[in-house]
Amino acid sequence: MSTSSLRRLILITIWATVALIGLGGVVRATGAGLACPDWPLCHGRLIPPLEGPILIEYSHRVAASLVGLLMLLVAVRVWRHHRRDAAVVRLTLAGLFLLAVQIVLGGLTVRTTLTPALVAAHLGTAMTFLATLLLLSLAAAPREEASPPGLGGVTSLAALVTFGQIVLGGYVSASGAGLACPDLPLCRGSLLPPEGGLVLIHWLHRAGALAVAVLVAAVFLRAQRADRLLRGLANGAAVLVIFQIALGALNVATDLAQPVTVLHLLTGSALFSTLVLAAGVARGLRAAPSSAGADPEAAPAPALSEWRAVGRDYLALTKPRITLLLLATTATTMVVAAGGGFPLALLGYTMLGGALAAGAANAINMYWDRDVDAVMARTRRRPVPGGRISPRRALGFGLLLAALSVAVLGPLVNWLAAALALGGILFYVFIYTIWLKRTTPQNIVIGGAAGAVPPLVGWAAVTGEVAIPAVLLFVIIFLWTPPHFWALALYRRADYAAAGIPMLPIVAGEEETRRQIVRYSIALVAVSLLLVPVGNAGAFYLVSASTLGGIFLYLAFALGRSQARGAMRLFGYSVIYLALLFGALAVDRVL
Repeated sequence: MSTSSLRRLILITIWATVALIGLGGVVRATGAGLACPDWPLCHGRLIPPLEGPILIEYSHRVAASLVGLLMLLVAVRVWRHHRRDAAVVRLTLAGLFLLAVQIVLGGLTVRTTLTPALVAAHLGTAMTFLATLLLLSLAAAPREEASPPGLGGVTSLAALVTFGQIVLGGYVSASGAGLACPDLPLCRGSLLPPEGGLVLIHWLHRAGALAVAVLVAAVFLRAQRADRLLRGLANGAAVLVIFQIALGALNVATDLAQPVTVLHLLTGSALFSTLVLAAGVARGLRAAPSSAGADPEAAPAPALSEWRAVGRDYLALTKPRITLLLLATTATTMVVAAGGGFPLALLGYTMLGGALAAGAANAINMYWDRDVDAVMARTRRRPVPGGRISPRRALGFGLLLAALSVAVLGPLVNWLAAALALGGILFYVFIYTIWLKRTTPQNIVIGGAAGAVPPLVGWAAVTGEVAIPAVLLFVIIFLWTPPHFWALALYRRADYAAAGIPMLPIVAGEEETRRQIVRYSIALVAVSLLLVPVGNAGAFYLVSASTLGGIFLYLAFALGRSQARGAMRLFGYSVIYLALLFGALAVDRVL
């Protein structure tokens, strides 16, 4: 029996456990915890009436039974084929023990009518069981790379503190302390808890979130010297902790809306899982494979590896990093337009449609620019110039994504949002890529309008119209684009010259480019501050925009003193600036 077969079964059990935890969050959010007041039966029956809260609680119990069955299958397989592997056996026994404890706690939670301490213990045991499964999956996988010193310790500490934060969150929910501090970011107008009881519990949960964020930041910084797997896990944890804190704020702002509380739990679980995996990898839990007696099935099948590589190439066609930034501006604009909460389904449909639209434009761009991409060192390894995807398939993929974006946005969001997204695709392809990019140094200036469309889409998705604040957000991205790309062009001047693309540093010279960067940066910061008098932004946004803009201007003026380093410093910061500026506006609106 191959190690890969065991890992597949473990992975299925992991996903079933995640689904079980999510169902537990739904049970808690909907108040269905006592819909079946007896245990192990439900209203004295093996299969009760499947309706309302009973259906929710019963689904949770059925999922728990499925997880238990899968864990038993894992144990049988380990005993029959892997009992000589001490690490695998120990983790399997730990999983069986935790499963038994969880069953007992589940029964006690119902019989004691949801005592907060037992609810928290039930959640904590579930998270420990999930961590055990994750480590078990690592123990069955070969690995050779070493991690930087100290990374295992700080990652383990981050996972442990995140675990405590999740358990405390379960107690906050069960005890009714979720709204004990109804304001943000203070607690009843005070930095420290003004009283004990539920207020103190809620405040401790907020303090724990800050501790988790600091530790994840430490993991992120240390992991940058590690191998690709650890860097990916650390990057994922950094994204998840930001999302988790935002969801915590939305929990308060939306008075514990059910979808937000469930997503808050699932994101916390994803963060904890990511940190557990990173800690296991950093501590070398995955032993290096032995050449003697190696299992020929342990390595992924060639066909599977090939499909994964193809999938990565098609994903690369969409330029996922750029797409994520565009989606961030869309989502934050939706928060601003709604003044806080709005249906999560609307957010999901808009994000999906926006991702398809951005991916379509980028894929068609890669099809058209395949000749110049092959010349430039920065782009020559892209899928089309690299020969991994044919030009015709890249074009077909882009056209398919464009059609799907309209099919999603039109019926599920509204047709104005769909029209704006389609207009952005057409502008990016025909105006920027085909016409302007190779003919004028103003290509980035005019073409930047395509990248500025997402805020219009987000505003239209929520309100069904385009208002003045949305136009200002459009102008912000429009003015942000030239200094962002001209900074890159200064650093990659030789690349663009070799490709024959008339970027401003080549046509007008580096000195003029630096002057233009400063001018556009000043205009950008000025327009960003207009959102205060025109868009009703508050003090939080004013302080944030002023601080972020001041740093942007400093880096723009500093280009003349350290051109190569300064150009890349401005280019990198410009991405952070845009994301934080839109995020600050969304937080300001919620507050």
